Formats: sequence, C-alpha cells, structure tokens
Amino acid sequence: MKKIIFVILTMLVFMTGCSSFNTVIKKRNLATETKMSETVWLNPELIGNKTIFVQIKNTSTKPVNIDSQIRNILTSKGYKIVTTPKNANYWLQVNVLKLDKVDLKDSNPAQSGLAGAGIGAMAGLYNTGSVNTGLGLGLVGGAIGVAADALIEDTKYTMITDILVAEKTDVIVNTQNVNMVKQGTRGVAAVTSNRNSNMNKYQTRIVSVANQVNLKFEEAAPMLEQELMRSISNIF
Repeated sequence: MKKIIFVILTMLVFMTGCSSFNTVIKKRNLATETKMSETVWLNPELIGNKTIFVQIKNTSTKPVNIDSQIRNILTSKGYKIVTTPKNANYWLQVNVLKLDKVDLKDSNPAQSGLAGAGIGAMAGLYNTGSVNTGLGLGLVGGAIGVAADALIEDTKYTMITDILVAEKTDVIVNTQNVNMVKQGTRGVAAVTSNRNSNMNKYQTRIVSVANQVNLKFEEAAPMLEQELMRSISNIF
C-alpha cells in the first residue's frame, strides 16, 4: 500500500508541477507585445506639408511619460509641430486610457499548494513508511507551496491607448456625430450634429503588454512607452 500511495503522489507532483518554480523559469525575461486595432493609411499626396498639431492626454491612474518622446519622434521625421490646429496639415491626438497590473497566477492559486502537499507526503512516506506522517508532512508541504506562491507573481501590465489622426484635404468633409445620452435608468436620447470641415479623421487603439515574474511598474513603464512610440511612429 505504501508503494502504491508513493507512486500516486509522485504522479500527482509531476502532473501539477510547482507553479512558482515554473513561473520563475518561464517568465524570467521581460516580454512585450503591442497590437494596433486598425491600420491608419495617410494620403501620400499630402505628406509634403509636414505641419502637425499634437495633443497628449493620460486618463489612466498611472504616470506615463510620452509627450516629449512623441514630439521628438515627429520632429526627427521632419514634422513641424504647431500650436494652432487650423494651421496644421495633420492632427495627432493620443490618450492613455488605461494602465493596469494583473497577476496571472491568480487564475489557479491552489496549484503549487497541491504540489507542495504531494512533495511533503512523498517525503513522509519514503522516510518513515507511515501514511499519517506522510499526510502530516503533506500539509507542511502545502503550506510551503502557498508561501512560495505569495512571493512569486506572474505580473502583466497592460496599457490601452486611443489614437485619433486627422489629415487636411482639398475637399469639404461632412462629419455627422451621434451621441447616445441616457435618460434615467431605461431611456436613451440620440443627439445628432453635423459639421463641415477639411479634415479626414482616423481612429485606432493600441494595446501594449509587458509580462515578467515579479515585474515592477518602474521596469514595465519604459518598455510600454517604447512600444507605443514605435507604433505611433510607424503611422507617419
């Protein structure tokens, strides 16, 4: 019976693994990824006049340093930044909508505790031959596994940025805005407005992700900002 229980617990440990150990090994290096929701195609015939109006906002709860970086990138590409929108051939409006931290390990918090319990029980059975001793050490192993998980975070920071790009055209563009305004708890009123202008507008969203074990915001922020800069730079 002792050998059977030992084999079962051995299989249990190898099937579940130690989540903390796996996280440290697999997520030891910082990994980043950025995706743009829609491609923005600017008219190449209008690129001759490289004047641009830039507006940067951050409505997230985290500090983000992107204003000067965006302006420097545009200047290096030959764009002249102006402060009056009507004098610009292009508009670039950027808002960091959300920047949040997520612990991916929270999706399965009991995994390492289970593995730790298995390891402890195996040690008890192997060394003493007692099932009770094995189960007792299993509880200790489970506690150690939970304690290890408390020190290891599979951390991901996600930054969501809304982008609005406009370019001046030689034709009149009619823009219709429809806003849905709530009336009480059930009703909705549609407010419509029309405006003629000479600007074509394109909207897109950029999602940037940084992932590493025990990742700190101070380490993630520069990488997220670089990913965002690269995406914006490739629009122009």
